[in-house]
Amino acid sequence: IVSQSKIMSKQGPLITNAGRNHLLLSKQLCIIVGVVILCAGILFFRFEQSEVTRSMRNEFHVKEHNEQLMQKNEELQQAKTQLEQDEKELSDMYEKWIADDSEDLKITKQQIEEIQAKIDAVQKSQGVHANALAEKEEILAGKEDVLADLHLQLKEKNGMIKDMKSRIKSLGGELPTKMLEMPDDDDWAW
Repeated sequence: IVSQSKIMSKQGPLITNAGRNHLLLSKQLCIIVGVVILCAGILFFRFEQSEVTRSMRNEFHVKEHNEQLMQKNEELQQAKTQLEQDEKELSDMYEKWIADDSEDLKITKQQIEEIQAKIDAVQKSQGVHANALAEKEEILAGKEDVLADLHLQLKEKNGMIKDMKSRIKSLGGELPTKMLEMPDDDDWAW
């Protein structure tokens, strides 16, 4: 029994020590868990606060950027409206120019047709005149032949008159007054 009592006395204080140690460890664990939760809370709050601050800064930048974009969009809308007005004005002006040019081209086409008709008339009249000129040329050629023939006859006549003059002079006869007026060269026959 002594040995059992020794064992029990030995076990008794061991259990008490374990309970006390367990209680101390439990308190320490609670303190550690509390400190960890407190640190985690502080860190969470700190991170959340920095995220909120960053988000607010980003919101300000985004808001400022959006305002700039809206301003640019309004400027672009105004520029678009102005360009559409300018385009309409230019289109109207070009349409007017084209209409004016079209009228000028119509006039020009009419003038071209008139000029073409005149050219055709001139060509026809040239054909008629060419025929008339050809006929006149033939007549003139005939007259030149007659004139050449007459010239030849005149030369022959002149030659005969010269021969007669010289025979009459050689025979000692008197020349008629008409023959005296005639020169001895052939120039007067032309």
